[in-house]
Amino acid sequence: MATINVPEISTGKLVERVTAFYTGMLKANIPCRDVRPVMLFGPTGVGKSSGVMQIADRLSKEMGREVEVVDIRLTSCTITDLIGIPVPDKDKKGTIWLTPEIYRRETEEAVEPGKRKIFIYFFDELDKASPAIQAAALQLILDRKAWVHSFPEDTFVIAAANPARGTAKYETRMTPELMNRFKHFNVQPDFESFREWGINEGLHKYVLGYLAFDHGKLYAGNESQDIAFPTPRSWKSVSDLLTIYEGQYDKVRELHYDIAAEIGTAAALEFEGFCDIYRMLPPVEDIFSGKPAALPARTPDVMNAVIASITTYVREHIETISYLELSNAAKFVKAQKFPPDFRTVFFLNLKKLQEGAEAYSKELMKVPEYSDWVKKV
Repeated sequence: MATINVPEISTGKLVERVTAFYTGMLKANIPCRDVRPVMLFGPTGVGKSSGVMQIADRLSKEMGREVEVVDIRLTSCTITDLIGIPVPDKDKKGTIWLTPEIYRRETEEAVEPGKRKIFIYFFDELDKASPAIQAAALQLILDRKAWVHSFPEDTFVIAAANPARGTAKYETRMTPELMNRFKHFNVQPDFESFREWGINEGLHKYVLGYLAFDHGKLYAGNESQDIAFPTPRSWKSVSDLLTIYEGQYDKVRELHYDIAAEIGTAAALEFEGFCDIYRMLPPVEDIFSGKPAALPARTPDVMNAVIASITTYVREHIETISYLELSNAAKFVKAQKFPPDFRTVFFLNLKKLQEGAEAYSKELMKVPEYSDWVKKV
């Protein structure tokens, strides 16, 4: 058993730190083969794979180069998927190794180093691979080559492992000498990281509102007993389900079996009960148009639902939304006497939507309530 003796880190902070690490190495002209591989420990569905994709996206923006992620699920690999198949050469005096698909990437040898494509090879489920697969994978991870096959010049390597089911422990056959070749990150669920990611991804307002109301439901943490349980991954699936069937059902409860199939029966019933709140809220269009509107109650569940609805509306209309509409939303929150912590969440959501939306950002900064909040924080 391996003990995780590194601090816990959220997916958002992981993306930030690993991107900075890779960017620094590239700018310092350190060869990628000399950059330590990264190991991600973390429970099922916490967002390790999603984090790798976010790292690639940010690295591409930072370096102005294309970044491709090659996702290798080691539990689905055979040894020939990693080292190829030996066949006789044309003289039948020796062997050559057929090139596996994972190496068939454009190496761009003729392109100057600063403009070559960057690759991130992601070895998932390393801890659950068979000894033979793990041995071949470790050679690739540490040396960027296996037998006669090599990864492209500008290749970073990330591996991932899950804890033993129902425990916080990690089973691994790797020796301490090998483990010492990695940078280790202990990735754990974090609502703030999920919220920021969810706003950018356009997660359904019901999911954003419910998890803002009860952060503890982001991850169940009881994998040992339940077949279906809440994780960031399964909440994304619930969001997709609600988006697909938007307007086709009078109540979310009519999707109970589909939702329960994603997050389990108990969690689904609680979530569906929360979603009933949205039926009592004033139309979000009235809030933005400045029409008289009031809340059925000033309770945490209601206020979180309203904030999620407002955030979703802004995201959907971000190209055309005006200062007047944003001002009306801010005035509504003020008039309904949202407590300071709820106003902070409201403004943080609006702030997060500024990324890549210049016109919206200018309109938002005209709103007195928002600009005053920015000055304070």
